[in-house]
Amino acid sequence: MNITKEQAGKLGKYFINADPFLWGVLRAKNKKGRLKELKQMGFLAAYSEGSNPVYSKINKDLLVELGIAGILEKIVMPRVHNSFSEETLRYFRDCWEQGQNPDLNYLVKNKLYRRRTFITLTTPEVYDSFGSHPPVAGYKDPAFIFVQIETQHNFVERWTVFAGLWFEEIEPLFEES
Repeated sequence: MNITKEQAGKLGKYFINADPFLWGVLRAKNKKGRLKELKQMGFLAAYSEGSNPVYSKINKDLLVELGIAGILEKIVMPRVHNSFSEETLRYFRDCWEQGQNPDLNYLVKNKLYRRRTFITLTTPEVYDSFGSHPPVAGYKDPAFIFVQIETQHNFVERWTVFAGLWFEEIEPLFEES
């Protein structure tokens, strides 16, 4: 990947200011799990078991250890490509370029999002619309990396900041190489 100093600076700023952490590409839902996941991937080896650094320290340490290009190459790209098929990424890109949100039914059908139905306050069970739970990425389901979904009324509300970065900055860097 050939990344200019200007691109690295811009992507680095987006990285350190990202919400959720690492744009939601990790499977773990909490900081302890995310840190463990990063350590299992071979990063942040200097962190001791049970350490609880703040996200800004983790970000800085990742940038020192890998640089923004390494973060994209070794964490972000593999996670996105493991969570989404080429067909899905192409569909998302087409929607992005046409200025429309992905169809919720497409997300459900492709197990990228599961509708949640809460039964009652006395039975706190959550049922999903397609049975088994898909591999979780980010906050809830893989779709949340790219889109914000209004879960109470089940509609795709908008694209995430990461979607814009992915389609306009990150993906083109890897297409060039």
